[in-house]
Amino acid sequence: MRSNLEKIKIQVEGMTCTNCATGIKKHLINKGLEDVNVNFSTGEASCNIDDLHNQNDIENIIQKLGYSIIKPNNEIKKKISKVERYFYSALVFTLPLFSHMFFPESFLKNPILQFFLCLPVYFIGILYFGKSAWASLKTGIPNMDVLIFIGSSAAFLYSIYGWLIFGGTAEMHHYLFFETTATIITLVLLGNVLEHKSVQKTTTAIRDLSSIQEVIAKIEVNGIIKEVNFDDIRVGDILIVNSGDKIPTDGIILSGSAYIDESMITGESIPINKNKDADVIGGTIITGGNVKIKASKVGKDTLLSQIIELVKNAQNNKPNIQKIGDKVSAVFVPVVLSIAMLTFFIGHYYFLLSMQEALLRGIAVLVISCPCAMGLATPTAVMVGIGRAAKNGILIKGGDSLERLASIKSIVFDKTGTLTTGKFIISNFNAINEDGQKIKNIIYNIEQHSSHPIAKSLCSAFKENSSPLELNNIIEEKGVSISAKIDDDLYTIGSSNIHLSAERHDLFVLKNNTLVATLDISDELKININLVISSLHK
Repeated sequence: MRSNLEKIKIQVEGMTCTNCATGIKKHLINKGLEDVNVNFSTGEASCNIDDLHNQNDIENIIQKLGYSIIKPNNEIKKKISKVERYFYSALVFTLPLFSHMFFPESFLKNPILQFFLCLPVYFIGILYFGKSAWASLKTGIPNMDVLIFIGSSAAFLYSIYGWLIFGGTAEMHHYLFFETTATIITLVLLGNVLEHKSVQKTTTAIRDLSSIQEVIAKIEVNGIIKEVNFDDIRVGDILIVNSGDKIPTDGIILSGSAYIDESMITGESIPINKNKDADVIGGTIITGGNVKIKASKVGKDTLLSQIIELVKNAQNNKPNIQKIGDKVSAVFVPVVLSIAMLTFFIGHYYFLLSMQEALLRGIAVLVISCPCAMGLATPTAVMVGIGRAAKNGILIKGGDSLERLASIKSIVFDKTGTLTTGKFIISNFNAINEDGQKIKNIIYNIEQHSSHPIAKSLCSAFKENSSPLELNNIIEEKGVSISAKIDDDLYTIGSSNIHLSAERHDLFVLKNNTLVATLDISDELKININLVISSLHK
């Protein structure tokens, strides 16, 4: 019986296609590990370990296959990736090597020049594709780089053979394919660069989510307040959070009250009034008020961390089309190699094509199969789709959810802040037995002392033609009303909680407990929302 299973995650560098991930997964399973998942798009390997294994053991197994491990504390944001460095280096030598096909200068056709221009590119191919190909062969599942390496090597070695055997003769140039070797390597590197950039842009959405909680927290210890990094917060710590601050971690309010903007979690644009014993979410923002919080969850246990984990794990829920593609990719390389060999032998021995013509056709079969669309297109599309959605605040649980999206018949939207802007406007104002402009001026002066979003909308609407008034005894009851004395009159502005009325209105204004005005608030639809809804009906 297995005991104390622990889930670990390892960042792997050096995978170039889905077959690399499949090979690592197969190798780890053969070592007796459970719940193994290797994600090519994110470069992450995960599995359960027991008392018989530790993380170093797993990392050593992966490294012996020829891949590198990126430690979390050593991860440095590089301006240029390894594949980009290889591509630009190869391009420098490939362009002049390729130019002999367009320019008549005889020195460009010199086999010695072509060899020494091709050699650095071929060496790059060995470092990048050759190393990856060998690593995949050790796992028993050859990847796409096997095809690239064999194709480029065949052209390179055949060119050397032609140069050595037919050097100095007119026939020699029929055997020189150095530019083919360099072009194959450089163009496939270009494809890898474009794919890498696409994935990198997408994964920033996850990093942006992670950075939301990265704040300096104020902790109270024996009556003394000190600042600590959010990573140093422990369950039970007492945190002081003031207006405008981000809440560092999930917790419970011990004292105080505040309006908290939870739109990043709920999508609601109106801050929620929370008081003692209410739960608060790390990463949300206090728009008004001050609270003392007791940390209840920290680190990976917080709600935000679980959301980030959800986005990361979304890649592991593969759509059916990707599962089919992965199965095909596992046998694709051996099949392509067999077809390439048949193309060469049948072309040369049956159709009596020349050696170089038959070889070129065999190489063409290898090259046009790389990169394999079945292996790369679906996971890359899923990765980019989920990442861009996360960047726009839409969390998708996996590729299978995206696939099912095409067959759904009903979509339920939250209204405020989703279909609407969340910016409130005064749709109706009615003064009762009082001068309308006078009441508007009173509302403007009183609501300036509130941080509620509706108060801000009222101030914005009634600012014109306003004048300052002297207010006394300003009292705000969070989520209910705000009141103040002007001269000897008490004015109160609030919801239906302050006034019983047969008519429905959003806000009531009372003067000495007598109704003097009613207001209705509305929210504007977002621009192009009608187009969005009509598009979903199609």
